[in-house]
Amino acid sequence: MHVEPPSHAPSSLKELGIHYLMIVLGILTALGLEAGFETLHHRRLAQHTVEQLETELRANLAEVRSAAQKNQANADELAALYGDVKALAKQGKVKPEALYEMLRQRLKIAVQTPALRRDAWEAAVADQALIHMPRDALRRFSEAYTAQRETQLAVQATFNAVGSISRLTDAAVDAEFGRADPIEVLKALNGYRLTLRSVLSTQEELASQLGESLGEPGPAAPASAPAH
Repeated sequence: MHVEPPSHAPSSLKELGIHYLMIVLGILTALGLEAGFETLHHRRLAQHTVEQLETELRANLAEVRSAAQKNQANADELAALYGDVKALAKQGKVKPEALYEMLRQRLKIAVQTPALRRDAWEAAVADQALIHMPRDALRRFSEAYTAQRETQLAVQATFNAVGSISRLTDAAVDAEFGRADPIEVLKALNGYRLTLRSVLSTQEELASQLGESLGEPGPAAPASAPAH
């Protein structure tokens, strides 16, 4: 900041006061403008960060919904296969080649997991843009990214705890060599069904949380029964 000095020494207290007041007002004006520009910069930074986070979360939400849809289709096919194997088992002796063909043609071992990006969130943390965001926006974004992390941990824990896919692949190999027991196959199929259900439930909960954080309307509440 540049302050123009007086052209001559003040000749009276009044003139000295005027010069002093001009200097103080100049400093206060400069500080006020600087604070205003800084506030405007922070506001623009916060708005840009909100837009970046919403864009990233919307992409993640689309990934979650797509994965859940594919897992649901796989779960439906698996339920039908389980029912047919169960029907064969109830009939008595099952031909190994028939069981193998059924598994070979209809069994699809695949669990879809979405790629949940958090680049925008990490960038906002690194440049301290989060501290300039409105409190409610910070809360909803924080909840969304926390839900993403917890979902990934929950899915991983499900696979580690159940181990259904390895059991199912073992049953498929046994069937290929004619040594599969239909009851053991049913157990393996059921374990895989439980895994899919758990993953699907977790993904549906995450989709709901992301939708809420993005301000999407939730499912409509069921209409109450009319009073009699």
